[in-house]
Amino acid sequence: MAVPQQAADSGGPDSPVLPNIARIRNFWLNGSRHNGDDREMAQRIELCGPHIPYLVRAQRSLVRRQVRYLVTHGITQFLDLGSGLPESDYVHHVAQRLDPTCRVVYVDVDASIETDSKELVAGADNTAFVVADCRDVDGVLEHPEVRAICDTSRPFAVLMTELLLHIPDEEDPAGLVASYVDAMPSGSYLAISHFGEDDRVLEGFQIFEGLRFGRFPAVSLRSREQVEKLFAGLDLVDPGVVPVPLWRPEPDDEVLRNPSEVRMYTGLGRKD
Repeated sequence: MAVPQQAADSGGPDSPVLPNIARIRNFWLNGSRHNGDDREMAQRIELCGPHIPYLVRAQRSLVRRQVRYLVTHGITQFLDLGSGLPESDYVHHVAQRLDPTCRVVYVDVDASIETDSKELVAGADNTAFVVADCRDVDGVLEHPEVRAICDTSRPFAVLMTELLLHIPDEEDPAGLVASYVDAMPSGSYLAISHFGEDDRVLEGFQIFEGLRFGRFPAVSLRSREQVEKLFAGLDLVDPGVVPVPLWRPEPDDEVLRNPSEVRMYTGLGRKD
């Protein structure tokens, strides 16, 4: 999500702030794991980019649709990379309603959300939250808690929901994706969603910084064509790589007047 992970506050460019991106998203999703500082920062972001909360909600709805698709096509194991807080009807809720045998591991590099995240999955069978750097593919796949939940010799789904936004080109995001795909057995799936080249997002960054609300970290916005290339070697599920609201929409999804103009793209690919 294109909002600050560790912005600076208005007291100066080097001043730390408490607001946390995972908790800001949680606020926009009507979750329970956020505080006053997170809410204040969320409101500042909304002032500069009023459409951003909608995009967060649209993305969460997308994940639910993709998980439902995957379970109905035989997938019962999920690895959610860069998960944030697993609340608000997320992967394990959706998957295990359809099939109680589903197994889900959430992975995030942010240790500050570990306690809350583990509380949120407590009591759910075959579900875990792991603190790990998703760029360390072997470290993730060989993590004892990942291995305890998922049998990676059997088909599983890797979810990259805005993970790649924070992976610059010099860190080879395509190579990172390919490393996970190489580790997946035949019949596995990869889901990606990614912010595109959006003038409104860039303008929001500039307004945010201009008002001395803080500084955004470097993010990598990528075109639809660039996102498509990340699925190299996989069979794309219809409708291919499309704006998030157009990926198999359902009747209860939030309606947007011009969904085709949303500059946030997604796709789901299957490994033969």
